[in-house]
Amino acid sequence: MEVPPTAEPILSLSGISRSFGAIQALSDVRFEVRPGEIMGLVGENGAGKSTLVKIVGGFDDGYTGTYEFSGSSVRFHSPGAAELAGIAIAQQELSLIPAMTVAENIFLAGHNVRTIATKRTLAGQARRYLDEVGLSDIDPSSRVDRLSVGEQHLVEVARLIAHDPKVLILDEPTAALGESDSLRIIDMVKRLAKAGKSIIYVSHRLDEIFKITDRITVLRDGQSQPPRQAKELDVNSLVEMMLGRKLENMFPDRKAGERRRPLMSVRNLWPDGALEPVDFDVFGGEILGLAGQLGSGTGEILAAIAGAHKTRSGTVEFAGESFLPKNPRAAIRRKIGYCSDDRKYDGLFLGRPIRENLVSPALETVSRFGWIAGNAERKKAREIAEKFTVDVSRLRAEAGVLSGGNQQKVALGKWLAISPKVILVNEPTRGVDVGAKAEIYRKMRDLADDGAAIIFASTDMQEITYLPDRVITYYRGMQIGEFDLASISTAGILKQITDPFDETNL
Repeated sequence: MEVPPTAEPILSLSGISRSFGAIQALSDVRFEVRPGEIMGLVGENGAGKSTLVKIVGGFDDGYTGTYEFSGSSVRFHSPGAAELAGIAIAQQELSLIPAMTVAENIFLAGHNVRTIATKRTLAGQARRYLDEVGLSDIDPSSRVDRLSVGEQHLVEVARLIAHDPKVLILDEPTAALGESDSLRIIDMVKRLAKAGKSIIYVSHRLDEIFKITDRITVLRDGQSQPPRQAKELDVNSLVEMMLGRKLENMFPDRKAGERRRPLMSVRNLWPDGALEPVDFDVFGGEILGLAGQLGSGTGEILAAIAGAHKTRSGTVEFAGESFLPKNPRAAIRRKIGYCSDDRKYDGLFLGRPIRENLVSPALETVSRFGWIAGNAERKKAREIAEKFTVDVSRLRAEAGVLSGGNQQKVALGKWLAISPKVILVNEPTRGVDVGAKAEIYRKMRDLADDGAAIIFASTDMQEITYLPDRVITYYRGMQIGEFDLASISTAGILKQITDPFDETNL
């Protein structure tokens, strides 16, 4: 729906400040959203977005300033109080119970459902909410764990809509989704706004921000910038507002390299979960992108090469031998580094100092007789930190205190400790802000320029279009096609990873 520029805000915050000890998370922030408006909320990691969302959603009442909702001054002391007033939040982490049905999840802990109801009754009542979020084809009686991740996110929103909120906060709703599921989320958001719901949309994916938002509010260093109409901005001007400076080039320059002999050849590799084996080569100095939606098998391919995923068959021809790593240690010995898509699970030791994380793949280089040599560890960690623009003054701090972008730089930079020949990266910038993205892209290009081969998988269409020198596409566990540098295009990639066998669109 078209939101009149003079419409009174349904939610308005002014002079909002919040500190945690010596850290000033928010300072004199102003924020508002009008009825039926999609307001984009963007900013770098650490800019204050999460703190502001927690205040709006009733998770944090320790702020100073004025909070007005539906024309009245309020202060919510709990998420339940905010929800009863008409504010609901869908966070990045799903809160569904997998073993329960879709309908049961929608009405779980709800106040708009009978105390006693049959499963058939719940299913009938859930139908309207599923229709609202675009899940008309889903059986309300089916179990949640049988749905795709994207469908589960839509069920999460349906659960919130069942409480009839006036304002819905969506925090990175597509961060872990592929292209088709992301489009379903975007369509759902537009549909809800058209029905009169006010949406606060938080995302690092700037292309989505421009697709669906009416206005955009930027947070920078805990302070809000005046909201701007989305149609008045472009990516460059929005990035400048977020960073407070110009970001000349998000993606480093590419050039078609001379390819003679492959650095690594993957032959007949058949990871568990893939529909058929795959074959490809990668060359020294090259960044090779594996494009596909979630479930396409790209992540499994990288993990299999790294010895972190079971395979039915296959070999890797590298450094004069033909082998397939049985475990990550075997790959590391051959100077093959691997960054998974979940740095918090298996990419970092969050409770250990940053310096320990940076040298962890090559402990033998900083130890003697099984004991860590402190000076050697500190020297090597400092060298890596300086190359990857990690603050050397914080090397003694735990990795868990870093922002998402800096954690990712540590997860990637630690492989410098083994002087890698091949680096495998799954979703290199998931959950990373725009400034850190540019740094990570630059570092990946620097590693390639030094002679290493970089193979990365990504569901981010901008990333898979503008970062690699060559792209191989995958669809539901099948290798589909290949694009050289001259032929890479978003449209071409998207066609092959979403609907490669529809000849009517060729």
